[in-house]
Amino acid sequence: MKTKYYFFAALATVMLASCADDQFVGDNSPTNQENANGVINFGFDVPNITRADIAGADAAAKLGNNFYVMGTKGTEATDAPTSTVVFDNYLVRFTANTAGKTESNTANWEYVGVTADANHDKLSPAVVTSQTIKFWDFSQPQYDFFAFSTGTKRAAKDDDSPEETEIGVTSMSSANLKTNAYKLYIPSTAALEDAFITDIVEVKRDDKAYGKDVVLKFKNLGSKVRVGLYETVPGYSIDATTINFYTVDDDGDHKFTDDKSTDAALISTNAASFAGAGTVQVFFPTVGTENVNKQDYNKASATVSGTSGGDTKKIFGTLATEKMQNKETSEADGQKYLGRTLPQATFAGTKGKDYYTTVFPVTTGYPLTLRVDYTLVSTDGSTETITVKGAKAVVPATYTVWQPNYAYTYIFKITDNTNGWTGANTDDAGLFPITFDAVVAQATEASGEQTTVTTVATPTITTYQQGHTYATNEYSKNTKGKDNVVRNLYVQVMDNSGTTSVLKNDLETNTPDGGAKSLLYKLGAYTTEAMVMDALENRKAAYDEDATSITGRNDVSLTLQSNPSIIKNDVTTIVNGVNDKVINLSEAGEAAMINMSSITTGDYAYVYDYTTAERKTGEITEYQPITVTVDDTDVSGKYHIAASSLTSAALTTGTEKSTDADFYDYIYFSKTTTNGGETYDYSYYSVAGKSTLPAGLAKYSKSSLTTATGTAAANTFYFDRYFSNKGKYAVKVIKIIGS
Repeated sequence: MKTKYYFFAALATVMLASCADDQFVGDNSPTNQENANGVINFGFDVPNITRADIAGADAAAKLGNNFYVMGTKGTEATDAPTSTVVFDNYLVRFTANTAGKTESNTANWEYVGVTADANHDKLSPAVVTSQTIKFWDFSQPQYDFFAFSTGTKRAAKDDDSPEETEIGVTSMSSANLKTNAYKLYIPSTAALEDAFITDIVEVKRDDKAYGKDVVLKFKNLGSKVRVGLYETVPGYSIDATTINFYTVDDDGDHKFTDDKSTDAALISTNAASFAGAGTVQVFFPTVGTENVNKQDYNKASATVSGTSGGDTKKIFGTLATEKMQNKETSEADGQKYLGRTLPQATFAGTKGKDYYTTVFPVTTGYPLTLRVDYTLVSTDGSTETITVKGAKAVVPATYTVWQPNYAYTYIFKITDNTNGWTGANTDDAGLFPITFDAVVAQATEASGEQTTVTTVATPTITTYQQGHTYATNEYSKNTKGKDNVVRNLYVQVMDNSGTTSVLKNDLETNTPDGGAKSLLYKLGAYTTEAMVMDALENRKAAYDEDATSITGRNDVSLTLQSNPSIIKNDVTTIVNGVNDKVINLSEAGEAAMINMSSITTGDYAYVYDYTTAERKTGEITEYQPITVTVDDTDVSGKYHIAASSLTSAALTTGTEKSTDADFYDYIYFSKTTTNGGETYDYSYYSVAGKSTLPAGLAKYSKSSLTTATGTAAANTFYFDRYFSNKGKYAVKVIKIIGS
């Protein structure tokens, strides 16, 4: 269901947003759609109404029962609409039960002889009383109408320091529609909620539209933003009551003792993202016959300037308890945990407002950061918890440009790949549970919806497909716009390792090894980001930049997708953005495009390989023990050590780790005495993550390992070999479905 409303000032009926009921309710007064005398009316005949639209008296109440209209007629120019003025900032007023009492009023909206009321006397006290009746001119091929309303706020003249309860306005003009049709001076976000504008409504003689009511579809000038989270961490639930949001993003100390709150917050690199007041310039960039086939033809745009009271953060309120869940067990332990699927995301804010916060539209985006602490609670029935600090996701500026009357939903998904830390200092960064999806969603119509999915890791990966909403976990091969064209999937990468987040522009280039930086792999089902990362770093075969398949030590299989028939890494535009506008990129290499017409359904991993050194020279050969059944398991091709070979290689004192080569040239074993001290038992000792060795270990040179054949023998250790290449990878798992 759509999350924003259009207000039909021309309706005499009411249609409330509903997911199940399409009935009209309210005043169903008859209308005269074919006026015998050809009077221009603002009235009832509503095309393409949706369940989310509000009409009749309810729409009028939203508009403060008044709107101003500009109307022109004539022949449409190549780069301009019609130019002969018919309605010059006429004030049109709604009065219930007045339809049919005058020729110019068929649906309770009147413009002839309207007298300015207290909310409009500042703007047009003299002009209003001179408004006269208007008739359709059948000698002209076309009319164009556009309008605005200050809702329940008082309309002030120009920018004469409007008060909190006022909105300043300059008169509408048809002369410079492509750059400046009119301006609104908004003193606060509260006033912004009362500012309404329309696109240009085109009425053509050849469409038999003359003589019918002119229907103006109003949309709120403000943008709406909301924030939600969900998690998919295996074996854990996240206690939502433990989540603290950061209000500043300073990678210098990672302490933030005084800068955290239970109120969700997004952090911007520029205060212009969250203006407190400003001048909104409304214009129509795609007018005229040269633009008639464009998706955004005749649609209004807005630029905010002269802002004041801006901030680098936006607070959205606490996480809503009604959007939380029980822990991921059968026990009823209180509804206080994050949702566990994208459609069940836990939002911050107020339920009555559908968790949205109103913000000023912006035409220049800046990166937005979400940073959180939270506690993982084990679902195995134990009392184990893990506290994660400073987990961070950055949404690229590409997706933080906000259009009027669009709603943007940023959802952050916590999975098993993170840049948070669990210890007392930043050396403990990383958990392998966390990825954040930032979903930017919900526009006025399906073809204009914007959804991005951003991983919380370093770097951050964002995926975007027009038409994808947070209510769906997967991306669809069949997502199409109004033009019936399949919408492709785009990928961008943000480097958020330093104090400033930077959009990567090298997706089309290669690593020092000569392999592509931007890659797409096909996966088996139920493969997580952490599993993919491990397979990339620890492979059963040595690193090969030309490898078309990879098998990790964890037996995860990655199959490289052909490039560029499926993934193209040098696109210069993201074709379908909000309102079907093209998003132009600064250069090729800032985004990759996944061709949804060529790709098959299934699970994929997008990988950004940002390794800065050749892996062939730094690769380490590692061995991992495997479990066998003696005289049963076929160990052919495995590597083995007989326990009897370890006695002569005992360490008498602990050994410091001097270099990787010294440390990793050996396999280590702990030993215990048995049979009165006459014999030893050995157990494999892992050195992963350790910098020193305890005294009394046994060691065995890896170069002395031999290849086994046949079935397993007693008193023998068996190993698989893998190669650790120390690569640097960012990973995002993507599910693609057919419908």
